[in-house]
Amino acid sequence: MAAPEPTSVLKREKRTLDSATLTSGAEQVIGFVLPLFAGAVLGLSAFQAGALLAATQFIAFALRPLAGSIVDRHDRTVIAALGSLGFAAACGLFATATGFALALVASLVTGAAGAFLWVAIRAIIGERLTEDSSVFAKLVAAEETGGWLILVPAIVLLSMTNYRIVFGGLALACVLAAALLVPGKPAVSRPAPSDASSDLTFRGVGTKLRPMLLAVVLTMTAEAAIGLLLLLHLQRGFGLEVIEVAYVFLPGAIAMSILPTYLHRVVVKVGRRQVLMVASIMSAMFAVGLAFAPNPMWIAGMWILSAVAWSAIMPLQQAVIAEAVGQAHLGRGLSLYEAATLAGAFVGSLAAGLLYETGTWVIACLVCAAIIAAGAALVPAAVGKLGVANYPAPAAEPPSRERRSEPVPKPPKTREKIVRDLIAHALLYGIGVLIGWSIIDDFSLSMLSPVSLSTEWPHWGVWALRVWTIILIIDLLWSGYEYLRAATRP
Repeated sequence: MAAPEPTSVLKREKRTLDSATLTSGAEQVIGFVLPLFAGAVLGLSAFQAGALLAATQFIAFALRPLAGSIVDRHDRTVIAALGSLGFAAACGLFATATGFALALVASLVTGAAGAFLWVAIRAIIGERLTEDSSVFAKLVAAEETGGWLILVPAIVLLSMTNYRIVFGGLALACVLAAALLVPGKPAVSRPAPSDASSDLTFRGVGTKLRPMLLAVVLTMTAEAAIGLLLLLHLQRGFGLEVIEVAYVFLPGAIAMSILPTYLHRVVVKVGRRQVLMVASIMSAMFAVGLAFAPNPMWIAGMWILSAVAWSAIMPLQQAVIAEAVGQAHLGRGLSLYEAATLAGAFVGSLAAGLLYETGTWVIACLVCAAIIAAGAALVPAAVGKLGVANYPAPAAEPPSRERRSEPVPKPPKTREKIVRDLIAHALLYGIGVLIGWSIIDDFSLSMLSPVSLSTEWPHWGVWALRVWTIILIIDLLWSGYEYLRAATRP
């Protein structure tokens, strides 16, 4: 049984992760702007706007099992590419929609495309789980990177143009994602696994995963509820505009794009069940703290605590399910996982609305905290029932200790690489300045001076840009130092 050439496999993984970044970002932008687009451009009622989102969620949930079966029988890369093209088609339909009917068709296409795309991508990534236990951490990081790397420019573009141009840009991003998946695809024939799970039916997969799926539904119910409660509270309790709400969530989104692979090292040392327990407690602490947060600045900082918890929980859930079902049933197992997350999100959204309307803000947060805290016991127990190892192998660790004893020195950065990195950082900073210009009244470049920091909430954007200015100055000085060192190397 010949293994694929390692370089080709790694290239395939890299292309899949890049595609996940683009499509995840596009999907999150659609979810963010669709209710606004429905009201501002199409003139739909709040009920009709909600129906568009419900249609997307319903079809995505209903098609997950079918997607899992197809992904296990056919070329996963082709299915993922077709799913990405489906997203592109949906964006095109949104861009040309003039009423409810075509927007509903676009919503259904979005849900169907997402069902096949994400099951296929997770299955592709799961193929390397035995060689690299950190692959799902990389995938979560890639998805969350898309959540802000695509969302932020889309918001800036929306402030300067219109919704239809934004949808057109998202369509191009999805076409690029499809192109990344297909070229350079190695000819990988997935051998029939020899593990005990290789003869499971779809129902058998569901039965095997039942404890974990129930735990996922429970935790996602509470997390979806707390997310929607937070959104409602920021809008109604603090009176923030939509773009201001988005930037309260931004620090946590950036944290989730960075932390998963680092936290995986903790999982390797401490164990899956222990990390899940601690992460659930951290998330419950966030829900409790949210009940008493005095202003949006505190909430933005506390949201990072929740991001840390979910940077550990989400890759762990996917990894243990993939490991439990084996290579033969990655599609089925991960489709059931995604169906469980959607079911939890649906129940949590309904519960959040009821809690917010019938109770107080503090009670709603404490109820969610209690449910999340219960997950600190239920989720680790569910992992134990799956029979998977509590301590995964180190990320990308070769089996032979002798091979590890031959470290490969990291080549120093070239001057061209240093300059390219600095330009990239400056461009990101420029995007931040454009965002500041779009959301801060009477914005001027003199506001960026880091001499005096304002901590008043109305000027939080100025405060953030001043901190970013300091970071860019440090980056510039360090890059200059590295460039001089590179220039003096023989």
